[in-house]
Amino acid sequence: MSRKIHLSLIAALSLTSLNAMEFKTVGFKATGMGGAGVASTRGSMAGYYNPALLRFSDHTSEFSINAGVKVQESNLVENMDNLSDIDFDGALERIGDNATTDNSKTNSTEDNQNIQTAQDIISSIGSNNGLNISATPSLSAQISDAFAIGVYATADIAMNFNISDDKDQFIFENDGKYFRYDPTANNGTGQYTETSKSNYESHSIELNNVEVNAVALSEIPISYAKAYDFNSGTWSFGINLKPMGLVTYSDTVSLGESSQHAEDNSDDTTNETTYKANIGIDVGVAYRPKDSKVTLGLIGKNINNPTFKVDQASENQDIVSEDQTIDAMYRAGISLPIWNDNVEFAFDVDLTKNDTLVAGEQSQMMGGGIELHPASWFSLRVGAMQDMASEKFDDGTIMTAGLGFGLKWAQIDISAMMGTNTGTYEGEEVPTYAALNVSLVSKWGDGYNKKTPPSKSETTQKPIKRNNTLSPQRKEEMINRANQAHSELDNNI
Repeated sequence: MSRKIHLSLIAALSLTSLNAMEFKTVGFKATGMGGAGVASTRGSMAGYYNPALLRFSDHTSEFSINAGVKVQESNLVENMDNLSDIDFDGALERIGDNATTDNSKTNSTEDNQNIQTAQDIISSIGSNNGLNISATPSLSAQISDAFAIGVYATADIAMNFNISDDKDQFIFENDGKYFRYDPTANNGTGQYTETSKSNYESHSIELNNVEVNAVALSEIPISYAKAYDFNSGTWSFGINLKPMGLVTYSDTVSLGESSQHAEDNSDDTTNETTYKANIGIDVGVAYRPKDSKVTLGLIGKNINNPTFKVDQASENQDIVSEDQTIDAMYRAGISLPIWNDNVEFAFDVDLTKNDTLVAGEQSQMMGGGIELHPASWFSLRVGAMQDMASEKFDDGTIMTAGLGFGLKWAQIDISAMMGTNTGTYEGEEVPTYAALNVSLVSKWGDGYNKKTPPSKSETTQKPIKRNNTLSPQRKEEMINRANQAHSELDNNI
């Protein structure tokens, strides 16, 4: 019989490439500024962060192609790699195949040592473990100060090891019977004793499992914005109407299952559920006080809580295909440009806790940064962000940076994120959170928020300065002319 944990991350990731329902950091500017974008992303990505910002656009039009990837890990990758290094799957399979009480088969000393080491490794993983890999490609265009359109395909795959404190014994099923194995008995040669099915189901270490969940979400937001001027300042309101598509994938691989299980599912769609398309609605507002550069922003994404009906259910009978609802998310932000708009500060905070792919895990981000853009061909950004809700992932403070350069109409922009907390992989320290975004950006025109009305001093003509001091001769001449004019008027009358 075949009892192997599938420890190859490559095979697991080949299952599919999909997404979670949290407010993701997308695009070039926000990635470099601590995720802040609700009050500062005014160009092609405004349709994602806040469509109301279109009315404060920096340029007449802007186009961008973005490709982002994120890796987030907690106490999983190194432990799974260690299990692979000691051939835990092979040792578990061989010891399970030898399960009998007639002492006709024996296990090697190496296998006995390996499964004891594996027992310690599995115990050390605990419940706070996981691996998230995200992809965020997008294509977006700001057409004017009122319209934008984009195509966003956010994608996630999440893995976590479900470890039970009760499932810590080596109990195997073989030919309809159940055997408990003690690798330390008989001077380290091991010993089997027969046990019950209930003990196997309650305590067998091979019934711990690796859970794989994935979701793919596509959005095509069509954005519109309208601004109104009041005595207190300018209010802008924006809306997104966005066709949305959804696909989910779910699978669970126990330690006692064959590795062939995961490899087989990497080539088919038996665990995949496809949903009928639906429409999502985003609403945003931005406010700029009179005679101020400060911008306040607020966005509500998916405020209609779109529900997706099952179109094609999973063929795996163990997976229940149910309708899926995406809950609304709300985020607020502020931005402040200074130094003749060459420097900008920005800050965002999630007003809601948002679900993730990992069961019971939520995210709630806050972060901000600063951008220096003294010329149209160059920009430099730095920032930091923090997850206030996560329980399984301890990323520390996530530091961010970005650099954009090139011609105004053809720029390349690179932004990155890295958590301050680290883990280990193959003996090397690596950050538990890392992200990278690469964008191609094209900007055209001067922008609308740069076209401010002329000042009063420029529109009001200065009065002509007159000299009211006259010489005595000039006064006498003017009096004589006046007397002569009156005489002529009397004669005519």
